[in-house]
Amino acid sequence: MTWALMVSSALATAVGVAAVLWQLTGKDRFYILPFCCALGSSALVNLLVKEPAAEAVAAAGSTRAEVAPASPLWFLAFALLLPPVSEEVVKALPALLPRVRARATRSWLRTGLALGCGFGVGETGFVGWVIVRADGHGPDLAGWCGYAMERAGASLGHGVMTALVLWGFAGRRRLLGLLAAVALHTVLNLVAFLDQLVPLPPMVVGLSFQAGMALLLGAFVLLKQAESREETAAGPPEQPTEGQGGRAP
Repeated sequence: MTWALMVSSALATAVGVAAVLWQLTGKDRFYILPFCCALGSSALVNLLVKEPAAEAVAAAGSTRAEVAPASPLWFLAFALLLPPVSEEVVKALPALLPRVRARATRSWLRTGLALGCGFGVGETGFVGWVIVRADGHGPDLAGWCGYAMERAGASLGHGVMTALVLWGFAGRRRLLGLLAAVALHTVLNLVAFLDQLVPLPPMVVGLSFQAGMALLLGAFVLLKQAESREETAAGPPEQPTEGQGGRAP
């Protein structure tokens, strides 16, 4: 992958995801804030959390920090769970900011989508940067479109999973939301993880992506229904009275 392809794929992903997010959030400009806050989260969690944690655990177990057929089973289990656990926690951290937290109480779904999508777009740039620096195999011009579409799908998927975390924090189910997001994230990563150990047929990898997108769509529909039920149970927003600055009917 060249620098030009890396930058163009990141920009294409950002534009596509932002356009979808704009529609999903009701064209509310506020959600630009959490989206932008999360753009650097992927680099943060990779450089400051995942890499140091993998190196420390591998050193403690006298093994190498790599996913390979010769790696111990315990380290493979750790490597499979490290990205979902660390990323789901870090993606939700901007929700602690006062303005973002206040908006999350009104719509945890939209706030989660914005945070997760921002993380995913930033991840597109970070992954591309790593590939270019390593001079490793990446998509050529012919595969650029597929790569950008895959990254756009992954970015929207991050949005759904972060919304699941915030769903948990919106009620008395904080651990449940986080665990559900980690479990979903792990399932979605499983085929790509196994492909590093034993090369899988391209058809299997391709079908797994489609199945993953269908699973994420189902999760999004369920989350949207859950938020709609909460809004219905809460009733319509209170209208200001005449003494509060409103007009009498």
